[in-house]
Amino acid sequence: MAIQTNTVEPTEPNVPSQEMTKSLYWWDGFAISLSIPAALFIGIGYTIGMLGAIPAIILSAVAAVFAALQNNIYSELTSMFPHRSGGIAVYANEGWKNKNVFAGPIAAFGYWFAWASSLAIYSLQIGSLIKAQWLAGSTWSISLLGRDLALEHLLAIAVLVLAWTFNVLGMRVAMAAIYATGVLVAVPIIAFIVAPFFGGAWDSSLLAADWSAGGFPVWQAVCAWGLIQIWSVYGIEAVATFTPEYKDPARDSRRALRLAGVFCIVVYALVPLGVGGLLGKEEIANNPVTFYVTAFEKMFGAGGAFMTVCIIAGLILLMVMTTADGGRVLHGCASSGLTIKQLSALNRFGVPGRAMTMDLLLNVVLLVFIGSTLAVVVAGMIGIIVCHILTLVAYVFLRRAHVAPHRITRLHPSAVWLAAALAGINTVVLVLGAINANVTGYGGSREIILGLAVLSLSVVLYAYRQVVQEKKPLRLRNPEPVDAIGELS
Repeated sequence: MAIQTNTVEPTEPNVPSQEMTKSLYWWDGFAISLSIPAALFIGIGYTIGMLGAIPAIILSAVAAVFAALQNNIYSELTSMFPHRSGGIAVYANEGWKNKNVFAGPIAAFGYWFAWASSLAIYSLQIGSLIKAQWLAGSTWSISLLGRDLALEHLLAIAVLVLAWTFNVLGMRVAMAAIYATGVLVAVPIIAFIVAPFFGGAWDSSLLAADWSAGGFPVWQAVCAWGLIQIWSVYGIEAVATFTPEYKDPARDSRRALRLAGVFCIVVYALVPLGVGGLLGKEEIANNPVTFYVTAFEKMFGAGGAFMTVCIIAGLILLMVMTTADGGRVLHGCASSGLTIKQLSALNRFGVPGRAMTMDLLLNVVLLVFIGSTLAVVVAGMIGIIVCHILTLVAYVFLRRAHVAPHRITRLHPSAVWLAAALAGINTVVLVLGAINANVTGYGGSREIILGLAVLSLSVVLYAYRQVVQEKKPLRLRNPEPVDAIGELS
């Protein structure tokens, strides 16, 4: 069945009556992307500690290249749908809905859950860092609903509320927080990037390589740890989620996406190179998160507490962006009929406050009731990569259907083949990485089943929206045309 299109000129916008405020420029989008290296700071230590610096550099750099190529493809999708909030999940739905209506909800819910549930991980990491650096002697805890919550859990909940507050007061308030924390994040990024060139403490002999660490075959290690690196960098496309809030949606989102892709390649290739030559594999393995403090002190002789502040700032930056992104994804999905309609509302500041409050409540529940975030991590990995796969295939469908012929961004026809190739690579890495998750210690079959169950929940919510709230029959294909707007170049 061919994709139906509903392309209109910019003088006849097909947009919801309730619109988000256009307050962002392309450099704001790039500032949002500064949050992604915080995910690198959390994950790369485990990879170096197991495989050594050289495999970590290669895997993270390759993952960043894939992410940058995808960002370039997504820049054309933002030009097709400059009026649509929700980012790549909404684009996936538009590409798939005339073929299989369930692909859109699966992409949307997988993408949202990956972002939203990660807030619990980041906030708990902040709480642990604060306790270790300044409150190490604290041993007290409180009992709540049958569970003992330590100081780090209470600090995590406080940080969750802080990130939520920045966002519900409007995008300019959130951007102020992003710029403030972004300055601090830039310090360790720059320091570790220049370490090999100007740092006397950097030693190339520390760049080890042990591809078969743990006794697993090399291909299993590559797939399992490659999945971790892909998970940490693929969020760089989050700048597309804010497309309708840019002053010039199609052009600003294109610039932000492409610049963010290049930035990620530089950071994901050079930061592991810098830290890998400052500390040995074994030392990093013993302290896979806090080793940055030791590396910073080795370069400058002091400043460990300042480095901790920088890491915390990076995590807060990531949380502010994640809250903003997750809320907009829910808003966009609800506006597109993919989940319950109540989540489509905007507050008086022009942001999806109700959807972001749902993110907050979800993570408070995770912190209080979930003893380990392991299963959440695995579910998030599966969800976000499935979303990317479905979006890349949707791009192929939309290009072949000649959607939005007047769009500003039009890539070379070879981009269609590139999108198909990336979708195939992501599928292989996801399948092989997930079934070999035990290589990294991130989980096994139980966690994978839970991740698939989370994705299945999206079908239930979609069916409820269509049958109960919209009073429509549940169909395999949606007969409505693609909601694209072609802007004149």
